[in-house]
Amino acid sequence: MVAQITALVPTFNRGALLAEAIEAILLQKRAVSQIIVWDDGSTDNTSDIIAPFLRTEGAKIDYRRAENAGKSAALNQAMELAQGDYIWICDDDDIALPDATQKLAFILDEKPEVGLAAGAHNRFSTAPETGEKELSDAGYWPNLTSGSPLRHVLEDIFFFQNATLVRRACYDKVGPFSVDLARSIDYDMTVRLMARYPAEVIEDTVFLQRKHDGERGPAWQRHAAKSSDDVWRNADKIVFERLRDRIPLSLYEAMFDGDSPELCARAALLQRGAVFARRRDWDTALEDFEAAILIRPELALSPEECRIAIRAVAGKHGAQELFETTTRKRLLDISKHATSGKSLVRSLSRGAVWRLREALQRKNPAEVLAISSFLAAQPPWSIPTATGRTLTERDALPLEAYAW
Repeated sequence: MVAQITALVPTFNRGALLAEAIEAILLQKRAVSQIIVWDDGSTDNTSDIIAPFLRTEGAKIDYRRAENAGKSAALNQAMELAQGDYIWICDDDDIALPDATQKLAFILDEKPEVGLAAGAHNRFSTAPETGEKELSDAGYWPNLTSGSPLRHVLEDIFFFQNATLVRRACYDKVGPFSVDLARSIDYDMTVRLMARYPAEVIEDTVFLQRKHDGERGPAWQRHAAKSSDDVWRNADKIVFERLRDRIPLSLYEAMFDGDSPELCARAALLQRGAVFARRRDWDTALEDFEAAILIRPELALSPEECRIAIRAVAGKHGAQELFETTTRKRLLDISKHATSGKSLVRSLSRGAVWRLREALQRKNPAEVLAISSFLAAQPPWSIPTATGRTLTERDALPLEAYAW
């Protein structure tokens, strides 16, 4: 029997955009069997916009309205009504491409071990003069030819909920959306899902993400678009503070294949530290780095471990805290732990060189000065990378790694 798809569309005061989003769902080449539009207490003309769809024969739209309680609450309530085998969460202002469900459902149909299938997106804005859509790329998108989807997602989110199709059973396993988060609820849920189930990500574009000006965010905590980067960085940091103890270190260890469990354990700590460094939570990152270098302190970092340390400095939110005095002091202490500590600090410095080039291109003199001072304070070590032992990153985790 063909698996059925339920689309969940949480909406709040987006009446002007909602119709286009729903029409795109109805035009899918692989039909959606159920569409649940959950109106989170809109005060605009949303009910008028949805009315014609409810009268359309065969549309299979279930429209519900409740008092405003936020997107998480809306999704949790809508999920209770979902009857499909696969769940597709669609924002009320974006536009799915016609073959989105066809491409994503094919993955779930053919690979029963995969819990989440995801694709890419393009951004668009509407020209005020002509009403034409002006497309741009997705922004950040990693090199998926190396490393597991889980590792890439832990470092930075690069696909969005609109671009995912998830087995309903997976949502049942990981539990409801977090109602106490103001933002990044989709990132939080994506990590929770991918920490429990294998995911497959394709680079095909499956939806168009609308670019907004003006106010954004839930009704009870709005922010201007120009402050979006700071707002989302802080939100992501909160999400990962909560997830730190919920994701076992064994899952990070499963990302690597090495000559010994010790090497995988060290790489796992470095990788988890890199995840938090990219959130600009260097206090937490340094805890993992300090623990890592105590494992085989006489052994320099392998090329794979050096790459992890460099990525720690390369997050899209910057690395300003790395160049502060307190961080420098902790790194100096780390460097005293024989070869492994020196090797780690040297790799972080290589990442800082990349940051320096970026700051020079952006003509940010304050940042250039901070990074230059950091680099000048590093002793001129020449540390070879480890040889004779093998450590590689897996592109897919063993299925048993998810059984925790």
